Amino acid sequence: MVFRNENQITKLAYRLFGERARIKLSDYYDLGQKLQQALINIPPDVYVATQILFSFIMAVIGLIVGAIVAFLLYFFFEIPKFDIYFPEPFLTFWLTYRKFFISIISALFIAIIFYMIGQLIFKIYPGYIVSDRKSKIDKLLPNATTFMYSLSSGGMPLIQIFKSISSYEDVYSELAKEFGRIVMEIEALGMDLRSALTKAIELTPSKNLSDLFQGLITVIESGGDVTSYFRERADYYLEMARQDQKNFLDFLSLMAESYITAFVAGPLFLIIIQTVMAVMGESDVNLLYAVVYMIIPVGAFFFAVVIKLISPVEVGRAPLIKEKNIIERDIDETILKKWRSWKTKKTLNPKKLLIDHPEIVFIFSVPAAIVFAVLGIMLYPFSPTIDWLFLVDDHIFISIVIALLPYAIAYQIHKRRVGMVLKLTPVFLNRIASMNESGMSVTRAIRTLARTDTTPLKKEIEKIEKDLEWNVSLMDALIRFANRMRTYELTRTIVLLVESLRSTPNVTEVLRISAMDASNAELLRRERIKNMSMYVMIIYISFFVFIGIVYIISTTFLSVLAESTSKIATGGGFMGMGAIDEEFYKGIFMHAAVFQGIFAGLVAGVMGEGDFSSGVKHSLIMLLFAYFLFTLFI
Repeated sequence: MVFRNENQITKLAYRLFGERARIKLSDYYDLGQKLQQALINIPPDVYVATQILFSFIMAVIGLIVGAIVAFLLYFFFEIPKFDIYFPEPFLTFWLTYRKFFISIISALFIAIIFYMIGQLIFKIYPGYIVSDRKSKIDKLLPNATTFMYSLSSGGMPLIQIFKSISSYEDVYSELAKEFGRIVMEIEALGMDLRSALTKAIELTPSKNLSDLFQGLITVIESGGDVTSYFRERADYYLEMARQDQKNFLDFLSLMAESYITAFVAGPLFLIIIQTVMAVMGESDVNLLYAVVYMIIPVGAFFFAVVIKLISPVEVGRAPLIKEKNIIERDIDETILKKWRSWKTKKTLNPKKLLIDHPEIVFIFSVPAAIVFAVLGIMLYPFSPTIDWLFLVDDHIFISIVIALLPYAIAYQIHKRRVGMVLKLTPVFLNRIASMNESGMSVTRAIRTLARTDTTPLKKEIEKIEKDLEWNVSLMDALIRFANRMRTYELTRTIVLLVESLRSTPNVTEVLRISAMDASNAELLRRERIKNMSMYVMIIYISFFVFIGIVYIISTTFLSVLAESTSKIATGGGFMGMGAIDEEFYKGIFMHAAVFQGIFAGLVAGVMGEGDFSSGVKHSLIMLLFAYFLFTLFI
């Protein structure tokens, strides 16, 4: 939002409404603390003044919208006469000008609504930011505590540990900002560590982080072992993360049941009812269209969006870590040119590009799908009827498959590769730790593993070994390893390892701690996937139930109804029963099944793995099953 820091708009607002804002501050008792917790760097009176200005702007916009609505009401709509009676001459005056008054009142009402929306946005915005920061801090706290434990075990002072975490804002997000504020208050404002921690307890939005700081103050004042404290807290927060994950999975089961009731059983019930009503001559085709083309796709999509928003799963690509020791080497210019040429060819390797960036396939698949769809649609003259849609739907559905299938394959290859690396990284670090414990240096251990390793991680180990041969430092070679994978779990583990290697000579202990951190992250990930996969099965079962019932209706129920209504029609009709257009209903049912498959697949992906990309393969499987079922058997 534009109002996170002071700018020209906030300054203008303060000049216009500063005095009024100071008077209203009594209505915002805890605003100052909320703004600090949200890291909104605006004084409370300036924020309130900005709120007033923004609300007036919203009111003006509302007044313009209201004027348009009033114009439409006055000239194009018939306003019903209300049973309101006044004594004369007021009744005549009301009947003459009631349309004008109602239009004006509607415009003013819309302006007031817009003004209240402006007020509400500014009131809830700090709380929303605080809540968002709290969830991000709590999510990263187990890993950050392990990070502090590792650095502390090497003898690094607390202030240096805090500076180290704050320097990785891309990795530790809002948590890094909290430690950065402590460092700033100590180094720039001259606070002592205890005072800075006490202030952080008051301002942090996370109760868990507040408890960590409170316990740290107690340990410092009592002369306790800070390293042991961090180790105990790391175990505690890891257990809390497991419990939070369990609670989320329990909540997900409720959401799965809600989805089946609202967007599988509900539409199915309405479709059956409308089919029966059609026999009785009372069918509302528009309601059937609304179910198939609105409720099923739009409802399921927004349901998936809600699940995505509340899901704790981190998706997307992790930030690149900056290398620590970039060394200028004296290399022959010819060799350097050859190396750059090789690097460019490697970077532009189509296979590597597709595996690292699956979304690139859309550059080719989407135009191909559009061309296929357009060529198919051009075969039939356009007509804004359902019959025309039944003619071109084959080309539309196949074009969706053409657009999505290459991406689904590339994405699954990418995800399988990343999952393999995450699974084997703890083993890799533990093996290096064992070799180091027996007297072998880390560099030599990596070179040994590059020759002897037989796991799928061998290629990545060889790349690390190649970097070491080019005189890249061990820390930068590990950073490059993390940057190739771009996953949050691995990135945080490598950051922990790199910073710990810089701070302590006890390499074996650092490697053990890093391996433990990677193992914990992998265990949580696998436990989450294992439990969430159950809900994927639930979505599949509900889809096949939907398909099964639609299949029975299409192959048995419809034909019986069509035959019965034709006999009744021949005999002169009975009770207003109408004829059944069997082909129309089969076409509608096919669309319902295909849409159910596409959007149920997205829901399955979000529930099972936390992102829409994982749902593409489920959508394709269900779409193809529904399409071929109707094409071949119905």
